[in-house]
Amino acid sequence: MTRNLIDAVTDLADTLARENAALDALDLSGAVALLPAKRRALAFLTETNGVVLRPDLRPAMEVALRRLRDLAGENRRLLQHALTVQGRVIEIVAGALPCAEPAGRYAAPGARARDVRPAAWSLVARA
Repeated sequence: MTRNLIDAVTDLADTLARENAALDALDLSGAVALLPAKRRALAFLTETNGVVLRPDLRPAMEVALRRLRDLAGENRRLLQHALTVQGRVIEIVAGALPCAEPAGRYAAPGARARDVRPAAWSLVARA
């Protein structure tokens, strides 16, 4: 069972490496497609919770955990970069859309209607 723990860490690291490659290429759909594999790898790792590692496997586990930590840090950075790029694309697309004129405003053709706010009012009924 202790070997399964190392396999679980390695499987998650391999999945993160594939996701990082997709994110680095800004292949967001490819990165999203890896989500089921990432969830499976995390579930497999969670199932190994509480397993005691044999002393002879400690060096292999340290290597696997170091790799996982490095890939997770890179993954975080790449995800933030991808979100920034996606936000900029949305801003560009939104900025290219024509602005809608407010409905119900009247002005001469070609002129802008005055921006007039309706007056506030209240109704009080006393018996």
